[in-house]
Amino acid sequence: MLIEKLYSSPNRELFFPLSIRWCFIDASESTEPVQVLIVAPKRKLHHAVDRNRTKRIIRECYRLNKKPLVDVIKQKDLHIVLSLNYIHTHTPNFHKLEASMVKLVAKLTETISNHD
Repeated sequence: MLIEKLYSSPNRELFFPLSIRWCFIDASESTEPVQVLIVAPKRKLHHAVDRNRTKRIIRECYRLNKKPLVDVIKQKDLHIVLSLNYIHTHTPNFHKLEASMVKLVAKLTETISNHD
């Protein structure tokens, strides 16, 4: 149900090699303020080892850079679902992906802080 709502939401941004989608949800649908879905599609990364490594790197980049985003969400008392999609055909370099994640988190934090 949350995934259907997430992918039908018009909120999306592209920060190559990541694409993000998000939607706001009711507090009754989730106990956590932020839920994250990480996607590394088989169409782009054919080997399971590459997909797993990519998801691991994305998860670590998010973990290291999520604080400003989570702070704004908690301050505004919102609940949000995020989908981080890897859209490149090669396994990522940690530093390039982290630079993209920093931009992504900054943009999303700005967007959420301007949300009603």
